[in-house]
Amino acid sequence: MPAKAVSLNFASTPPYRDVLIELERQYRQEKFNVTINYTFSGATALRDRIEQGESFDIFLVTSNLVIDDLQKKGLLLEETIKNLVSTQMVLIVPADSSLAIGDFKDLTSDRIKTIAMGTQRLGVGQHTKEILTNLGIFQQVQSKAVWANVESREITKAVESKQADVGITFLPEAKSSKKLKTAAIAPTDSHKPIFARLAVLKNSQNPVEAKEFIEFLTSSKAMSIFEKYGFTAISPSSKS
Repeated sequence: MPAKAVSLNFASTPPYRDVLIELERQYRQEKFNVTINYTFSGATALRDRIEQGESFDIFLVTSNLVIDDLQKKGLLLEETIKNLVSTQMVLIVPADSSLAIGDFKDLTSDRIKTIAMGTQRLGVGQHTKEILTNLGIFQQVQSKAVWANVESREITKAVESKQADVGITFLPEAKSSKKLKTAAIAPTDSHKPIFARLAVLKNSQNPVEAKEFIEFLTSSKAMSIFEKYGFTAISPSSKS
């Protein structure tokens, strides 16, 4: 008897778009009856939609604040909450840029007029503020900001179109565009580890199949795909 067709609704943020689409293709070679319907938006916007009752099965974001908020409100299956992979924050510039920049502290230079960065509504913005604050330069550079308020892809688009001299975003976003290059990586001591956080929603219509897909996402096969897109596998002790 053919396996029952299952459709999983997966909410995530733009940095995961490319890798998740490839992972779905791989998964469907084994589970041809499962279709993944992705919704990509900013972390806070997705949180609001979940709180308003929109039906999602799986949630993946790079925002501790958003996951913690949903957890406190009892909207996630506790046993499924985990850190999936880690990533880094980087400075990006147009691929043809001749701007001499090799360190986050160079953002204070008069040579840099505009910086694309996320607001506190976005996970990327929360990490950006942490880094710049710990480096002691947030107050100096925020007046140069070209703010992204809806999703992180606004940052890459601003730099690609040269509306901003540089941008601050996740490494996978930098790797996703041939129009960009990475100018610097944030010092590891300037921020807490940046994890992709994953969970099944308590109101999931397909919790068994959602947990099976999460199991696949943590497999060695999936990890090799994540690493291709700029994410890093994490130790078992960092997963919970």
